[in-house]
Amino acid sequence: MKLNNKTSIIIITAISFFIINSLVSYKIGLQEEIDSAYKQDDLILKNLFTSQEKYLAVIAKVFTSDSIVLKAYKDNDPQLLQKHIAPIWEKLKSDKLIYEIHFFQPPATSFVNFSNFNSIGEDISKVRTDILWVTSSFKESAHILMCKTYAGYRVTEPIVDENGKMLGGLSLGKKVDWIPNVIKEKTQHDSFLVYYKDAASTLMPEYKRRFFKGKESFREFLLADETIDVTPTDLKNIDFKKSIQNIIIAQEQYTLFSYPIKDFNNNTMGYLCTVTQLEAFKERFYNFSVKEIIMILLTAIIIFYINRRYNKRIIKYIESIKELTNKIKNKDFSYLHTEKELANVNINALLDVEKNIIEMGLVIEKQYTILEDDNSAKTLELIEQLYVDELTQMGNRNALERDLKRYTDAFMSVINIRDFQSINDAFGYEAGNYILQEVAQLYIDNLQKNFVSYRISGDEFAVLNKKQISKEDFISEITNLLKVLQKQHFYYKDVEITINSYAGIVVENHRRLSKANIAMRDAKKRRVEYSLYNKDKDTQAIQMSNIAMVSKLSDALQDDKVVPYFQPILNRDKTIVKYEALVRMIDADKVISPFFFLELSKKTKMYNDITKLMIEKTFACFENSELSFSINITAKDMLNSEIVSLIYKKIKSYKNPKQIIFEIVESDNLYNIAEIELFLQNIREMGAKIAIDDFGTGYSNFSYIMKLKPDYLKIDGSLIKDIDTDDFAYQTVKTILDFSHTLNIRVVAEYIHNEAVFDICLELGVDEFQGYYFGEPRAELL
Repeated sequence: MKLNNKTSIIIITAISFFIINSLVSYKIGLQEEIDSAYKQDDLILKNLFTSQEKYLAVIAKVFTSDSIVLKAYKDNDPQLLQKHIAPIWEKLKSDKLIYEIHFFQPPATSFVNFSNFNSIGEDISKVRTDILWVTSSFKESAHILMCKTYAGYRVTEPIVDENGKMLGGLSLGKKVDWIPNVIKEKTQHDSFLVYYKDAASTLMPEYKRRFFKGKESFREFLLADETIDVTPTDLKNIDFKKSIQNIIIAQEQYTLFSYPIKDFNNNTMGYLCTVTQLEAFKERFYNFSVKEIIMILLTAIIIFYINRRYNKRIIKYIESIKELTNKIKNKDFSYLHTEKELANVNINALLDVEKNIIEMGLVIEKQYTILEDDNSAKTLELIEQLYVDELTQMGNRNALERDLKRYTDAFMSVINIRDFQSINDAFGYEAGNYILQEVAQLYIDNLQKNFVSYRISGDEFAVLNKKQISKEDFISEITNLLKVLQKQHFYYKDVEITINSYAGIVVENHRRLSKANIAMRDAKKRRVEYSLYNKDKDTQAIQMSNIAMVSKLSDALQDDKVVPYFQPILNRDKTIVKYEALVRMIDADKVISPFFFLELSKKTKMYNDITKLMIEKTFACFENSELSFSINITAKDMLNSEIVSLIYKKIKSYKNPKQIIFEIVESDNLYNIAEIELFLQNIREMGAKIAIDDFGTGYSNFSYIMKLKPDYLKIDGSLIKDIDTDDFAYQTVKTILDFSHTLNIRVVAEYIHNEAVFDICLELGVDEFQGYYFGEPRAELL
């Protein structure tokens, strides 16, 4: 039986359509498979670095909190540290769990380096900029870095004493040469590392020779640690900056994925490259194509034998079968569930073909649905772990970094809870977690829909605007949020807790996160509600200013230029009843406020000298006066044995101890330390009085005031300055007065700066008043 021209055309057309359709499907499917494989390798690489960071961070926190480590730093005894850590180092090194344990002193001086004991005392700031960052920011870091000895993944952790003083830091490291083998194990993709030769410029000559040994040089790169036999010749035309490209290795075609490896300074030091031939995809496509060919050939044979009698019907039916197979191939399974009109078809072979295809399609549909559901669930789970904060269910730091790339014109704010650690210390971490969850809900409930919020670290949150708005509207939204947080009262197990927050705001679109952090630290330092970033607040400028100020302060102490100034405190009759002693530094013809040097002095050894000097000079100034005077001390002062001894001595020798008042900053952690309670009890028994300064900040809690029973409460100026226009401030001050007077505690209002504010405080029942309205701090008594 011969085929007529019409039948031949139909068969040729069907085969041609199959070939074209298969080629198009192959091209589209191959590209989708390449994109999926690239994302899979990228996610696994990120997870590998995350797991290494967590592993090294756990070891680092164990070492940095170890009592013997802290003692070695305080005693400047590297031999004690070396002896204590050496057994652990040998075990971790022999198990290949770690390659570096390096202790250093600020700003970046080697203390004990278990890879090179001869490096003690060396300045390593040029090759370890991460160490300078850790000692200046008091925060840990995790990154890849090429230092003097090797290329590795490092976690750097600050070491501070119980008073928050920076002692130094610890760097733990592990080489990155294990990455290709792990990638091979996780993905079945071969991989290799390439380094820029310039990245090894920081290595010492001996270690540079070791690093270059066994690595093949080509162009500006070094080839290293491959799991596939790749040569420099194979890589001569490869542009590693391209994420996806083709490569020929040993005369075989591969797809190459390139992932940049960036160091602490965000410089690219090399690339991890993975290669794949996409065998699984090609095998699936081949098997599917074979089945389609079989179906088409079977159909062609049937048409060949019955074309004369059933030509038109068969062609129509073949087209139906072809459409069905294409729909199955394109994952359209709707036809499988529709009714088929087969009443006029009496060809059992074709009926069986369609039945088999439908059954095959139903099986494929079921398997595809299971696979799709499983992949969707796993993808959602990975996304949630990667971008969602477990405690608050807000977006985490990863989500923020993702959205900063998405919303390139967005403004940003970083908001920190003031003195949050004291909540954990006073009430426990469960209370702290409860507060964080409640604060997160306030963000969600009070921000407009155009805003998105994140929890990016322990007590730090961030806010972005998704759609463009004016700078003024963004700042207004943040200040409104801060007011909501300030007014909120939290109750944990019947204990009332309030918080204050400060924010850093940046309205630029470059380095927004780092700039917002700089502004936030500025707000914290200046004790203001928020700070708007400008270039004058940048870290480098601040560091240079700090260095200059420390030098001035050192000279001032030597030249007796650190002096007390005195600000009058008046009673309700506007009569001066006492003075507060306030520290000032004289620099040539300028009088410098403690705002510029006091916090900085706490990071040096000069703070204790300033405190002792203020006590000596203030007592001497009032030796022949009948007026009372107050001196500011902190929890840190009350835990210093030299300062405590000096205070006891001065009280005992003073003619009338009842004139002496010690003002204690309320935001310091002074409620749950036995030594502080004993000190306050002793000075009270000796006749001196106690005032709580800056009340209304921090985590002010009336129950602790009842426990402490001070003689005075000084209301923080942030509540007093706007009391004539801010109803919340007015009601807060009224509550403090009612409570204090019930306990016979006298109340002093600070920051009285005009007559309206004075009149309101007088009307509310404030006992004593202090501020520029009555007099500025002066070197002499009025």
